[in-house]
Amino acid sequence: MFKKITSNRPPDTTLWTAFHKEFGRYIDGSIARTKRFLEAQPRTVFFAMVLSILISVGCFLFLPKEIPRKDTVHLSVQQPLMDGMGGIVTTVSALKELLEIRTVLDSLMEKENLDSSDSLLMERAIDRMHILEKRLAEANKHHNSP
Repeated sequence: MFKKITSNRPPDTTLWTAFHKEFGRYIDGSIARTKRFLEAQPRTVFFAMVLSILISVGCFLFLPKEIPRKDTVHLSVQQPLMDGMGGIVTTVSALKELLEIRTVLDSLMEKENLDSSDSLLMERAIDRMHILEKRLAEANKHHNSP
């Protein structure tokens, strides 16, 4: 399981040496051209750097910052109640009730014949399941919204 992996590559070959062997003349040429340009035009490079710093400071100070606004329409009175332990307890109790309703529905589905009381019980159970699912979806939406 913990077998040592062996490689046939030469020990002196690394990624950088292979990369430099392939593109070395381009790298050396660009370094030499950059050095010549910086030695020939030092004032231009200096002024370009200072100008870029000034533009950056100006953008920071004078461009308006977008402040994210919270929608007051989506905030509800129940949101603070849904946070924390209260939200966890509410969610767990709703899930527990959903499981109980599901077991009742499963037992009703196993019957061969349903009478009127069974049909009424099934209808109420399905309505209650829809209400609980909506409540859980709203709580999840409020909990996941920034």
